[in-house]
Amino acid sequence: MRKVLVVCVLTCLFAATVLPASYHGGIEAQAESIEMSNQSNDNSDFPVDWWPMFHHDLCHTGFSTSSAPSIYRVKWICTISDEVWSSPAIVNGKVYVGSQGEGSHDSRIYCLDADTGQIIWSYTTPSGSVISSPAISNGRVYVGSLNFKIYCLDANTGELIWTYTTGNPVWSSPAISNGKVYIGSLDDKIYCLDANTGELIWSYTTGNNVWSSPAISNGKVYIGSQDNKIYCLDADTGQLIWTYTTGDGVSSSPAISNGKVYVGSCDNKIYCLDADTGELIWNYTTNDSVYSSPAISNGKVYVGSGDGKIYCLDADTGELIWNYTTAGPVDSSPAISNGKVYVGSGDGKIYCLDANTGELIWSYTIGIGIFSSPAIADGKLYIGSMDGKVYCFEENPSDNPPLTPDKPRGPQNGIVGEVYNFTASTTDPDGDDVYYFFDWGDGNTSGWLGPYKSGEEVQANHSWSEKGIYKVKVKAKDIYGAESGWSDPLTVTVTRKSKSFYSFWFFQWLIDHFPLLERLLKIFSSFQ
Repeated sequence: MRKVLVVCVLTCLFAATVLPASYHGGIEAQAESIEMSNQSNDNSDFPVDWWPMFHHDLCHTGFSTSSAPSIYRVKWICTISDEVWSSPAIVNGKVYVGSQGEGSHDSRIYCLDADTGQIIWSYTTPSGSVISSPAISNGRVYVGSLNFKIYCLDANTGELIWTYTTGNPVWSSPAISNGKVYIGSLDDKIYCLDANTGELIWSYTTGNNVWSSPAISNGKVYIGSQDNKIYCLDADTGQLIWTYTTGDGVSSSPAISNGKVYVGSCDNKIYCLDADTGELIWNYTTNDSVYSSPAISNGKVYVGSGDGKIYCLDADTGELIWNYTTAGPVDSSPAISNGKVYVGSGDGKIYCLDANTGELIWSYTIGIGIFSSPAIADGKLYIGSMDGKVYCFEENPSDNPPLTPDKPRGPQNGIVGEVYNFTASTTDPDGDDVYYFFDWGDGNTSGWLGPYKSGEEVQANHSWSEKGIYKVKVKAKDIYGAESGWSDPLTVTVTRKSKSFYSFWFFQWLIDHFPLLERLLKIFSSFQ
């Protein structure tokens, strides 16, 4: 059942292509590993490296020269519908995204202010959820819908320019190149339309549904199909150049770099093929279907899998460099910026990882599955969620440590071998989640516990193996590693239990009825 659902979900993630992606200054090193020199450069006139489609560019590299949050804070959250599977596109200070809904639910294409999250305009697609990711080119928005239509809207006003009707719902996201719109459909076809008029130029019929979204490079269209094949077509004529057969349906969208095609498959594999011939270079086997579209940067391939892992592979050999395990399927497609990997997971979290080591830098919990793929532009990170919201994160200019916790709360007297509970709490000035670290005064510690919400109380327990007087203290750190000072210590006096006294019911009866006697017994026991 999950496979069917995700197949639906994923193309929303692996969709799209719009503004050809040549980069502005400082991209030279990356350009050597990304084949885009032949693409038209609609993006070059912008002072910002915008994210005009899913996975950033026609080659679906998922790489941006824009910075992205190393230490985040939520800039804004915009509630637009019940579910957002579509991935955002960002151009000229505007965010474009589709919404999922049926019947009375929200089925729209939205334009939001990228700085505030306010809705600028929305366009309703009658009886058709928008899971496709928008592509922006020459002041127009192109996107598919489940009502069998491909839409072209004015990017500034949302006014309809044209529609084209296919034979089935459109999950695939469009790619725009040289005045043509390329997109797949569940009617088993790949379409090429005139970007200005919406008139059909050519179509190619595959053997099954096309969930995948096309990548464009060197006059060729690369796309997957549920007929277990990866296709390479001539971009001008639609003529077949080659196909490669995998072991199951291909819902992942291809990524192109250095003459190679990278794509995932429902046969649990990630493939690397020769872009000119379709010959297999290598494949890597995960533990579940790969719906995620690969991202390429600095000779590495980054991709998610239904097994809950994010993989980093050597782009030339397919050898595993690292993987990171989340608590849910990773059908979102990674985005790369400044040596960091950003991706959503079915466990309801957004992850930021070190691109070289796979170590966690930060995570943000939404609490519900994320199929949308992140977009990066102008120093901000944007992503949709199944909770019907679009999130925007920015860099946190100052990471203040949590306030020093108060003295731990708990018993001040104890018996050797007995377990006692202690509590502590503090707040973080930035509202960040907090970890706690108890020092029990006997050479043992609790280790870092958490994370907990700012102001939330933490509980830890401990027992002592020797009698003595112990100083229990606690400190805190936020999720970015900024630590507080140590709290004032709580003094705990630990004594041995006198079996000779407490083993007789008579003395127990005396203690129960004469509390002062218990204090005297403890004093006596301390000298044993």
